[in-house]
Amino acid sequence: MKFGYFWIETHRNRPGVVRLVVSTESPDPAPAVHADRRIRYIAHFNDREAALMHVHEFLKRRLLDPDRHLYRVPVERAIAAAESVVLKHRRIYIDPDFNDEDHASMAALSERFRQSGRRKDLLFRTLGYIGIGLLLFNLLFLSFP
Repeated sequence: MKFGYFWIETHRNRPGVVRLVVSTESPDPAPAVHADRRIRYIAHFNDREAALMHVHEFLKRRLLDPDRHLYRVPVERAIAAAESVVLKHRRIYIDPDFNDEDHASMAALSERFRQSGRRKDLLFRTLGYIGIGLLLFNLLFLSFP
């Protein structure tokens, strides 16, 4: 596990595209407020690489550049994906330009991502129990004459 920071940034020349970044040092969002690059969200994760992997899992169908971690997705959706990661994390910064409607949208998307994860977890647990049941059935009834 590598402690570190995960942040989401946008670029003025690429509307609708976000970049996911991980680092050991926290970025300073203040100087970039009116620059071309703008940091929109920062969180501290106990495992920054796993956090990047989990957020990628939510956004993978919108991946543009795997080397630079660019995704064509609204920034609100990317932040909701980061907030819904089940790893221990602490939000450090969120862009103050988001209004109440944006915050509500992010909360709703985040809850939707969490519910989706719980449904997948339930599905795989159920399949695991069915597999164990089939193995026991095979062992007890079909293996001995």
